[in-house]
Amino acid sequence: MKRTERLNTMMRYMNNRQFFTISELMREFDISRSTAIRDVHDIEALGMPLVAEVGRDGGYSILSNQLLPAVQFTNNELKALFIAFLGTANQQLPYLQNRKTLSEKLLAIASTGQQDELIELKHLLHFENTNPNNPDLLELADFPTPMLKTVLELALKSRYLIFDYQKPHDEPMMRRVYLLNFFNRNANWYAAAFDFVRKAQRTFRVDRIQAARIDNQPPMSQKQLTEQLKINRLEPNLIVTLGRLAINKFKQLHPPTLSLNYLDPFQQTARFSDFIEVHNKERLAYYAEWLLFLGDELNVVMMPDELRNAIQKKLSRW
Repeated sequence: MKRTERLNTMMRYMNNRQFFTISELMREFDISRSTAIRDVHDIEALGMPLVAEVGRDGGYSILSNQLLPAVQFTNNELKALFIAFLGTANQQLPYLQNRKTLSEKLLAIASTGQQDELIELKHLLHFENTNPNNPDLLELADFPTPMLKTVLELALKSRYLIFDYQKPHDEPMMRRVYLLNFFNRNANWYAAAFDFVRKAQRTFRVDRIQAARIDNQPPMSQKQLTEQLKINRLEPNLIVTLGRLAINKFKQLHPPTLSLNYLDPFQQTARFSDFIEVHNKERLAYYAEWLLFLGDELNVVMMPDELRNAIQKKLSRW
């Protein structure tokens, strides 16, 4: 990283923190102590009002109500941001209801020449699932369930949550959980969480969450939860090796939690493993169709009988 670029990045780093130390700057920017001290002095000379706090735990803070100069984007940075918005136009992502206003703001800070290039980029680039007749068209399925943003906002404050969860044809049930992560599969959003009622890791469809709130009296401490997660780590019951054609299809479509372990230097053979909830009919059906999609160049090392039967049923219907 060039020194000018490092100083600009360091100023933003400082501005986003109430307090920082020389040691933190050394770790964050991989620089020596003398370089960090020199950079701090240069940033002070540029006008950033830093206040030094002496002592063993001393460091620096910034005087309140002080702002950095307006952010300036290079041509390539503007294009990168604009293309990122175009690329997410047909994805079920939260917070992107404001993508139109964000794109307009990017165009507003661009020069006339940059605006022309950005608009031309929009005409030139068509991403997967883009409607060529109307690239701005958003399918109804493109919009995420409103509950996704609600749960995300809660999780930013606390991972300990309470769900009112309802499966089809069932009564709503209260779930006390620790949220691990969200992922998207087959146009649906899921929340992976540790379920304190069942004392096991579970997956919840976000659109089936009727209500959510922070659990102000968590059943376990963070330390106890970490131990439970180790105990409940599920051993894989599906292991599959793939040939070259199957690897290519895997790259086109695969569950977001899976990754390939290549078995040769030329990446012509690979393996993946997963745990299948055999009592989850929806999951079994998805996996059966997906494995058939991967084609003939796969070898099953281990597979639950329930999944094998689901594949046989699909083959018999064809």
